[in-house]
Amino acid sequence: MRLFLVILFFISSITYAHAQKKGWDTTYYVKHKDKLIISIFQSYRNYGMGLSQKLVKDSLNQSEVEYIAESNLVSGIEINYDKFNFSFGWKNPSNNVAKKGDTKYRNLNLNIGGNRWLLENSYRSYKGFYNKNTSRYDTTFYTTGIYDQNPRISSESYKTKFLFFTNSNKFSFKSGYSCSYHQLKTAFSFVLSANIHYNRVNSDSSFFPIPVRRYYDTHQSLHGLNVFAFSVYGGGSLNLVLWKHLFMNFTLIIGPEEQWRNYNYLNTHKSQTLFYTSVSGDFRASIGYSHKHFFMLLNTTSDFSWYNASQITFLSRYGAVNFLIGARIPAKPGKLYRKFQETKLYKKF
Repeated sequence: MRLFLVILFFISSITYAHAQKKGWDTTYYVKHKDKLIISIFQSYRNYGMGLSQKLVKDSLNQSEVEYIAESNLVSGIEINYDKFNFSFGWKNPSNNVAKKGDTKYRNLNLNIGGNRWLLENSYRSYKGFYNKNTSRYDTTFYTTGIYDQNPRISSESYKTKFLFFTNSNKFSFKSGYSCSYHQLKTAFSFVLSANIHYNRVNSDSSFFPIPVRRYYDTHQSLHGLNVFAFSVYGGGSLNLVLWKHLFMNFTLIIGPEEQWRNYNYLNTHKSQTLFYTSVSGDFRASIGYSHKHFFMLLNTTSDFSWYNASQITFLSRYGAVNFLIGARIPAKPGKLYRKFQETKLYKKF
């Protein structure tokens, strides 16, 4: 993990150092300068694994497994000024541990860029899942409400995503997902994306709950899947603005992905390393209200990859929901800060 973060920092530094500063049409969007931006936020994340099979006829869909790992709801405070951002948050206690189990998780992000291009880097780790489809094979769920839990399954992923917006002169992607920009008119941009990621899912026992293992035949002892993948594809992003202050964003990027997969079995199979061309993508949406001194923002992000084989289907997907409300307070920089803005150190940020 340390090596991965070092590489990401190195790539981000090179990309930023070679980026060219470009102006934009201020009749379409503006950046809030000389504003102290203070906001409160809440954030929720989850990771899901959908497993299904085509080996045995299953008219009731009992064999479909929908593993979910959920993070606690996080609340916090964020402060922005000029190029600098500071935030801190705290986890809210979960009331569903008895029914859904306990998930241990870590999420780290390192993003750099603006409205022309954006480089997103992430590390995600989840351990402890519950099966959302428990009621399909366990009728006691209707009286207890307790999901089938597997605390031994763990998922770890590293991902780098590069986004390039073809219409950055009139389109501000960040206006829908941050508090520093404000889209004034409706605009659309095509999006080009390049991605590289590694995903590892493991357990010390079979992925499949005991009541449904028979459906998976010789694959029922599958307990590990490692995937290295890269992709280059595109899509589009729309900022819809009403009355200059109410806005919505819809972004969809999807395309083919080249995958190298390693399947690990407990006993009936030897490990297999296979190459596949599959599909991956990214969907994002936001809605909010942005005023000169006040803003409110709700957004969701979901990225997904299909690890389909001829007989087994595996859908990996990550989701996040964020809510942000805050104020923009006029705060012109003082004499010392203006001098700092003229330094080479400041201009490198």
